[in-house]
Amino acid sequence: MLWLSEHMLFASLLFTSLSGVVALSGRSLLFHKLSQVSLAVSGVLGLIASFKIFLAPETGLQILLEFAEFFPVFQLDLFGAIFFSLVSLVSVLCAVYAGSYLRSYQETYHLPSLNALVAAFVLGMQIVILSQTPLAFMTGWEVMSIASFFLVMSDRSQDSIRAALLYLIMTHLGAAAILAGFLFLAQGSLFTDFSTLASMARIVPSWVLWTCFGLFFFGFGSKAGLVPFHVWLPEAHPAAPSHISAFMSGVMLKVSIYGFLRVLLFILPPIGTSASLIILGFGLLSALFGVLYAVVDRDFKRTLAFSSIENIGLIFTMIGVAFFASSVGLVGLYEVAIVASVFFAISHAIFKTGLFLVSGVVVRAVHSRNLEKMGGLAKPLPAFSVFFCVLALAAASLPPFGSFFGEWMFFQGLLQNVSSTSVLVSAVLIFTFALVVLVGGLAIFAMVKLFALSMLAEPRSAHAREVHELPSSGELFSVGVCALAIFALGLYAPTVLTLIGGGAMTASPRELSVGSATIQPSLILWLLLGSVVLVWVGRRLTSRVKHEREYHGWDCGQPIDASMEYTATAFSAPIRFFFRLILRTKKQIATQPVVASNPWIVSHTSTLNMRSIWMDFGYVPVGRFLLGVAEQVKKVQSGNIRFYLFLIFATIILTLWIAL
Repeated sequence: MLWLSEHMLFASLLFTSLSGVVALSGRSLLFHKLSQVSLAVSGVLGLIASFKIFLAPETGLQILLEFAEFFPVFQLDLFGAIFFSLVSLVSVLCAVYAGSYLRSYQETYHLPSLNALVAAFVLGMQIVILSQTPLAFMTGWEVMSIASFFLVMSDRSQDSIRAALLYLIMTHLGAAAILAGFLFLAQGSLFTDFSTLASMARIVPSWVLWTCFGLFFFGFGSKAGLVPFHVWLPEAHPAAPSHISAFMSGVMLKVSIYGFLRVLLFILPPIGTSASLIILGFGLLSALFGVLYAVVDRDFKRTLAFSSIENIGLIFTMIGVAFFASSVGLVGLYEVAIVASVFFAISHAIFKTGLFLVSGVVVRAVHSRNLEKMGGLAKPLPAFSVFFCVLALAAASLPPFGSFFGEWMFFQGLLQNVSSTSVLVSAVLIFTFALVVLVGGLAIFAMVKLFALSMLAEPRSAHAREVHELPSSGELFSVGVCALAIFALGLYAPTVLTLIGGGAMTASPRELSVGSATIQPSLILWLLLGSVVLVWVGRRLTSRVKHEREYHGWDCGQPIDASMEYTATAFSAPIRFFFRLILRTKKQIATQPVVASNPWIVSHTSTLNMRSIWMDFGYVPVGRFLLGVAEQVKKVQSGNIRFYLFLIFATIILTLWIAL
C-alpha cells in the first residue's frame, strides 16, 4: 500500500508536468481541455496520496531520485500533506473552472502559454512542499514565482504589466532573503538536508539565528502579504485571471505559511519572546490594515485581495501567540494556537478560492470590477448567489463554517490563559483578543458590503440589468464544491483536526475542546436551522399572508431605482470617518447644473481617492532616494580607462584583504 501511495505521489507530479506539455501542443480547444483534465487528475492523485498519510501519519511518502548523490529524496510527511492536499484540491477545482471560463477569453489570453504557466506554477508549489534541501526548495520557489509573474500579466495590459513588475521585485527580494537565510545556517551549502540543517542551527551563535530569523520572516512574510510588505498583493491578484487569483490567494499564500512554519517548527531552535512578539505585531498590523481597506475599497477583486491580507494577518497572529506562549511556558496555549493557525489556513484556502472563482463570474457578467456598477445579480443567478453567500459568511468567520471554529479555538485559548501570573503576558493576550475581535467585526462589515452591493437591490448598470453570460456547469460546480467544503469543514471539524494531528482539541468525534470549553459543530448547525424554522413558522402564524400582494418598491410615490440605493462609497462612510487618519481617503465633489439656464437645480458627483500610507511614506521615498543615489553613482562613468583600471585594482586588493 505504501509503495502504491508513493507512486501516486510521483504520478501527481508527472500529470502536472504533462498538463504543461499538452497545453503547448497547439491552440485548439481540445488541447486546452486535455491540459485541464491532466491538471485535475494530478490533483486527484495528490489528494489520494495525502489522505494515505492522514490515515497513517507515521509512514510518510518518499520519491527516490537518483540523479546524483547530492539530490535527496522528495518526502511528504503529515505537516506537508496538509498543504499538499490544499494545492491538489484547488488544482482540481480551478481546472474544472478554467475549462469553460477561459473559453470566454480566447481573444484576451494566449491559452497554450497560460495553461503551461499554470502547470509550472502548480509544479513549483508541489516541489516546495516535497523538498528536503534548500536547493530543491529554492528551485520550486523560483519556478512558482516566475510562473506566477507571467500569469499576472496574462492580458498584457499596462496595468497588469505594472502589477507584475511590482510583484516580481517583491517576490525576488523575498526569495533572496530566504536563500541568504539558508546559506547562513548551512554555512554556504545548499545541498544539506533539513534534518542536518536543524542540527547545525542548534550550535550556531545567537546573532546568526537572529539574522536567519529576520531573513526568513521577511522572505516568507513578503510572499504571504504581510503589511508593510503587502504592496504587490492588491495589485497582482486583481490583475490576474480569476482562477489564477484563486491559486495565488488560495494556495500560494499558504505555501508561504508552510515554508515559515517548516523553518520555525523543524529547523530553527525555539525562538524567544522578542521574536514571537515581532511575528504577533506584524500579524495584528496586517489584520487591521487589511480589513480596513477591504471595507472601503470599491473594486470587487481588490476587496478580496485586502481580505486575504487580513486573513494572513490573523494566521500570523495565531503563530505569534503560539511561540509567545511557548517562550513563557504556556504549553497548552502554544498547542491550541498552532492547531488553530493551521486549521484557519485550511479554511482560508477553501473559502478564498471560492470567492475568487465567484469574482470571475461576476466580473464577466457586469463587465466591470467596480461594485458601484453591480447589483441585482441574485435574481438571474439564484443558485450561484446562494454559494456566494455561504462563502462570504465563511470569510466573515460566522458559524457553522470552518473558519468560525478556527477562530473559536484561538479565542478560547486566549481567554483561558488571560489570568496568567505575569502582567505582561496577560496584557499581550488581552490586547490581542481585543484587536482580533475588532478585526472580526470589520470583516463581517466587508463581506456584507461585497455580497449585498453585488447581488441584491436594483442593478446599477446596463450590464447588470441584462446578464447574458450565465455561469457554466463547470464554474458552478467549482464554486459549489468550495461552499460545500467550507460547510463540511465546520460540521466535521473534530474529524478534520484528528486527521491533521490536532486530536488533543477533540473531546469526542463530535466535540471540539479547548481547556474547559467545548462546542459541538452539529449542535450549532441544528440551533441555526431551528432559529430559521421558528422565524418562518412565526411569520406564517402571525402575518396575514392571504391579503399580501407583490408590488414594486416606491419612495413617496416614486418607483425606486438604483440612484436611491446605497453605494459602496456611502456604505463604508462611517468606517472611513473613524479611521480617516489611517486610511487617508480624499473625497472630491463636483457640482454641475442639470439645466444650464437654472443654476439652482444641480447634480453632484462624488469621487473618492484612496492613498496607501505605506506607498506615500515608505516605498515612494525609498524609491526616490535610490534613484538619487543611482544618479550620483552614474558620475563614476567618466570614460577614463585609467580610472576604471584603478577601480579594478582596488577591488582585487580589497577582495584579497577580506579573504586573508
